[in-house]
This record gives sequence, C-alpha cells and structure tokens, in this order.
Amino acid sequence: MTRVLIVVASNERRGAEVEGAQLADELCRKGHVAEAVALRAGEPPSLGLPVLGATPLAATTLRALRKKAAAFDVVIAYGSTALPACAIALLGSPTPFVYRSIGDPAQWVRGRAHRWRTGLLFRRAAHVVALWPGAAGSITQLYRVAPGRLSCIANARPGAGADSEWTREAARTALGLPADSTVVAWVGRLSEEKQPMLAVHAVAELRGGFLVIAGDGPLLAGLTSASGRMLPGRHRMLGVVTFLAPVWAAADVVLLTSSTEGIPGVLIEAGLHGVPAVATDVGGVGLVVADGETGRLMDAGVSPADLAAAVQDVVAHRAEFGAAARRRVEGSFTWASVLPDWLLLLDRVRSQRRRPRSP
Repeated sequence: MTRVLIVVASNERRGAEVEGAQLADELCRKGHVAEAVALRAGEPPSLGLPVLGATPLAATTLRALRKKAAAFDVVIAYGSTALPACAIALLGSPTPFVYRSIGDPAQWVRGRAHRWRTGLLFRRAAHVVALWPGAAGSITQLYRVAPGRLSCIANARPGAGADSEWTREAARTALGLPADSTVVAWVGRLSEEKQPMLAVHAVAELRGGFLVIAGDGPLLAGLTSASGRMLPGRHRMLGVVTFLAPVWAAADVVLLTSSTEGIPGVLIEAGLHGVPAVATDVGGVGLVVADGETGRLMDAGVSPADLAAAVQDVVAHRAEFGAAARRRVEGSFTWASVLPDWLLLLDRVRSQRRRPRSP
C-alpha cells in the first residue's frame, strides 16, 4: 500500500484538477491511501477538495503542505502552479515528490531566466511525468532533466459509465437546442490560448450549424457579444457544466480550437461518448484524434472557412468516426489502461523516501 498526496492548483473544476482528483479516487479503489488537495480556492463550481491556503506560495500554504505531506509516502505536484509550491515546501523533507507536467512545455518558455528557474524546480522533483514523448523531449532539452528521471503517462478518464441514458432528442430538448441543426460542441476555459472566438467564426460559416459553448473564463463577455452578433439564434452559452453527458448526447461533433494543449480531457470524454472531433493539431492532440479516422486534425493557423468544411466532412461520417474515436480512446486513455503505469512509478519513487535519522 502506497500513501499518495496529490496537489493541484485550485479546487476549480478544470481539466488538470479533475484528473488529479480522479487519480486519487482510482488509487483508493486499488487499495492505496490517496488524497487530493488544492493550494487555493477557486471560482465555483468546485471539486470540493480541501484547500491549503489563500495563495499557492503563501508561507501559511507552504507550511500546511509540508505538514500534510509528512503523512504520505509520495507527493504528486499536478501542474506548473504546484511545482514551485512542492519544491519549496518539501525542501529537506523525507517525502519525495513527482512533478506531473500537464501541457506542452515548449509553449510556455518565457526567456532564459525563466527557463533556468524552472529547470531548478524540475530537477528538485524525484521524477517528472510528461504527457507524451514529444513533451518529454522538450523537458530534457529545455530543463536538463535526465531521461532516467522522466516518464510518459497519458491523460485518462473513467471508461465505465461513458454510455449515457440520454438520447439525442432528450438531450437537445433539455438543453434548448434545435432538433434538426448540426450541433457543434465547444467545451473548455474561455481564455486566449483556447481561442473560442475561432469556433464562433467557424460556425458562422457553417450552414445550419448551431454552436454550444460550455465553459467560463476571462473572454466570456466578448464571446457572448460576438456570438449574439454572428450567430443570432444559432448558439447557446451553457456556462460551466459539471455533468457533460447531455452535451455529448446532443452534439454531432466536438470542436477544439486551441493554440496550445497537452492531451485534452475534453477530447477523451467526447471520444468515450462516440463523438468525433475537429481539432487543431497542437501538443498531444494527434494522439487522441486520428485524422480521417476519428475526426479531422487542422493546422494551428486554420481559417474559419476550413474549420467549417472539416466539420461538415466529419458530420457526414459521424457514425463511422464516432465509433472509431471510442475504440481509440478506450484503448489508451482510460484509467484501466493508464493506472498500471502510475502504480509502477509510485512504487519506484516510494523506495526513494529518505528515512528519518535516528536520534
């Protein structure tokens, strides 16, 4: 039995936080002791995780983290906010920590000084876990992490329960969507790197298209205004949705427009529900979406017109692409396929825990 503490940035219901909390649950189901905690509170709706402090690097937060970690064999720092917190709080502690990189490290370098500081933090970790081999290569090149201290483990979502009792008709009725439109789902944080405005422009080019946006963030006001102008009567803003099954049941296709990504949980969830994707080919997206098989991959600088054409193509093959998407995701991106890698790694890192010196 391994005792694992998972540290996430906040208790907001966002992709990395959701996965960290799920990893804790999966470890508990396997008989281990695992708990997820948040460094700070966030905007509702929350995951209900215990919160350690007001801000991630406050002295009180770091003291609470160090005290909490003392009862565990291994700590997992989930994401870039948790990395410095764990590196500082656990300095000199016998408890080793693993850093879980959640995105594309090559896209977040901000100059030589930042790279030097981040490299120090990376090398404080007992082990670093990247999402895919390309990300691992960037970590080695940028931050000089030795290959022996670096692994690749993909994102995951629960496989069981992906089937939904929601029918297409019932879901569209519940969400207030037209029965006969091509429904394009966009799910994520409304932030610059996610480029939600590109989705609005693309669906504006799509004859008979209806855009459903689930999410919140700093671009909400501008996106709401633009959608009202460009898609009058052809869009629905759902806000943050904690239960996405009716969205997937209603959707013909999921659209991902990001300029940078890791391995998006949204694409995994959509695939588990048999929803094909049109997505920008950034980060590890191409591991989830197989172009021409489970959906379409587009260049990062794709035009709205080309996105709309890709959506039309995918919708024309929806049943075929959706079934292939489900098979692909079930084979590589569920906890059943990913958890064994975590268990092996945690057992290895646990053996590195330093024993306290005898008095």
